[in-house]
Amino acid sequence: MERNKLATFIAILFFISVCFGIWIVISQPSSKKSKKPAIQISKNKIAVVHIYGPIRTSMSSSDLFSRDSDKIVKRLKNLNEKASVKAVILRINSPGGTVASVQEIYSEVLKLRKNGKFVVASLSDIAASGGYYIAAAADKIVANPGTLTGSIGVILELGNFSELMKKIGVKIETIKSGKHKDIGNFSRDMTPEERNLLQELINDAYEQFLSAVITGRKLEEDKARKLADGRIFTGMQAKKAGLIDTLGGFDKAVEEAKKLANLKGDVKIISDAEQWEKIFDFIPSGFEEKLFSKIVPKTSIRFEYILE
Repeated sequence: MERNKLATFIAILFFISVCFGIWIVISQPSSKKSKKPAIQISKNKIAVVHIYGPIRTSMSSSDLFSRDSDKIVKRLKNLNEKASVKAVILRINSPGGTVASVQEIYSEVLKLRKNGKFVVASLSDIAASGGYYIAAAADKIVANPGTLTGSIGVILELGNFSELMKKIGVKIETIKSGKHKDIGNFSRDMTPEERNLLQELINDAYEQFLSAVITGRKLEEDKARKLADGRIFTGMQAKKAGLIDTLGGFDKAVEEAKKLANLKGDVKIISDAEQWEKIFDFIPSGFEEKLFSKIVPKTSIRFEYILE
């Protein structure tokens, strides 16, 4: 009985502490802005945008805890409007993601550069496939010697459970408006015509990726095609191949950003984490994913720039 009371007391105390922490985090930004507006505007700034994990658009726009591509695009747009932000560092630790989501972020990075802001991609543990696609839009790419990068290509995966379904006696009847409406149906074999259609789709997306790499890295097409066969590189190998510019970590990326923007003296490094995300600074690593992760139904077709 005493143990139950103690456990209840601890739970209530923890809840009160979390609520108090949330109140502090949410109330902080407004107080800072009211106290020092002039300093915030006058300082030259380098903004850091984190692109972590698989890149895709959330299934729910109302998800407060989502860190999807839409939020990254929104951040980049906001930074583009701030005159005090002279350079942006893309801190990338991602195996890639869905084609459209990657391309939306890539386009916003190009807009930053067009507007006169300098962009440096800082590659962490991994920046492969779609992660590298985004990096190719930057003025400079910095990676650690052991960073895994490259994997230039496209993948589309389809399941085929037809043999298993025959064994267990399951049959699916499909009614469709056109012969290709159920392309990728897991209950039957793919036809040669369907395979050709999907291969054309893959080839088109691949050429878009390749074009971004050729343009961003200023590579000859023949050389780019040899490198763009899906293989991955270490940072050291990528440097020799011309896929990145400099070896180093985040501090090196900051140094490169200062050089590009010709920033001297006092430069402020700002993070664009939103208020809700700051809450997780109080929570142990890994707890967020366990507490707030959601099971999102997967479609039968995955069309991605991603490292498998």
